[in-house]
Amino acid sequence: MTQTEEHLPEWFARAVAMVGESHTVEVEGCPIHYLTWGDPALPGLLFLGASGGHAHWYDHVAPLFASRFRVVVMDPAGCGDSGRREAYSKALVTAEIAGVLADSGLLAGPIPPVVVGHSAGAQCVVRAAQTHGGDWLGVIAVDGLRYAELETDSAIAHFRKVDPDAPPPPRRAPKVYETLEEATARFRLSPPPRIEIGNEFIVRHIGDHSYRQVEGGWTSKFDPGQTQQVIDLAFELTGALKDLPCRAASLYAEHSHLTDPSAGPTVTAMNDGKVTSFTIPGTSHFPMIDSPFAFVSAIEGVALTWLAEWHRLNA
Repeated sequence: MTQTEEHLPEWFARAVAMVGESHTVEVEGCPIHYLTWGDPALPGLLFLGASGGHAHWYDHVAPLFASRFRVVVMDPAGCGDSGRREAYSKALVTAEIAGVLADSGLLAGPIPPVVVGHSAGAQCVVRAAQTHGGDWLGVIAVDGLRYAELETDSAIAHFRKVDPDAPPPPRRAPKVYETLEEATARFRLSPPPRIEIGNEFIVRHIGDHSYRQVEGGWTSKFDPGQTQQVIDLAFELTGALKDLPCRAASLYAEHSHLTDPSAGPTVTAMNDGKVTSFTIPGTSHFPMIDSPFAFVSAIEGVALTWLAEWHRLNA
C-alpha cells in the first residue's frame, strides 16, 4: 500500500515531495525516460542505477543534490518507464547515456557533467566514459566494479557459465499480479543485502514505482533480457579507470558481495594512484537506501572536489 506522509521521516517526505520533472528522448528507436531536479544552469550530475532499477530509486536523494547540481536520473531501455528493445547491447546503453546527457542539456553548459553509475550501472557508465568521457568532468562507479574473485560474489560462478557469443535465452512470460498491492508486497532488493539495512519506507517507495499495469493486472517494469545482454564480470574495467579521458572514482560499500576491506587501496594501486577509491563505512550494496546521507556526502564530496579543480584550471 502506498505510504502516507504521517508515517515518513520529515526529511524523506520533504525530498519525495520535490518530484522530478519527467522527460523522454528517443535513442536508436527506443524511448528513454529520465527525471530532472535543480536549476539547469548548475553543473550536471547524471545517475544510472543498478540492473532492474529505475529512476525512482533516487527520488529521496536526488533533491539533496539539487542545491549544487542539475540532477538527471535515467532509466535505460528495459528498465523503469523507458521502452523495451527486441535486443540489448552494451553499445546501445552507451548511446542511451550519451542521448540523455545531450537531451537534458548537461553537455551544453561551460562545466562538463559528472556521471554516476551504481552496481551494474557502474559498468555501463565506465564503458560510456571510454568513448564519451572527453566531454565529462568525471565518472563515479558505486559498488559496481570487481577487482578480485571474492567468495562472497556468487555472480562470478553464474557469469563464468555464460557464453557471450550464444544467443540470448528465450524470454519467459512475466509474472502478473491481480493488484498493485499484491505486486508491491512481493518487491525485494536483489541481491539480498548482507546486513540489516532498515529504512523500509525507502524500499516501499521504490517498490511502489516498480510495476506497470497490463492486461490482467500488474507486472514488473523490468525486462530481464536487458541484464542478460548488457552485464558481465567486467574485471578489465577496474584497472582501466586511469586511462579514461576524464577523472574517475570507484566507491565501495563496506558490506557488499563485491568487496572486502582491501577495496579502496587495491583499486587505487591498480590505477597507479590516479583514481579516487574508498569504502563508505557501514553501507550495504544499496547505500542510497541504508545510508542516504552518507551516499550523498560521498558523491558530493568527490564531485565538488573535481569542480573546484576544474575552476582552478580554468580560472
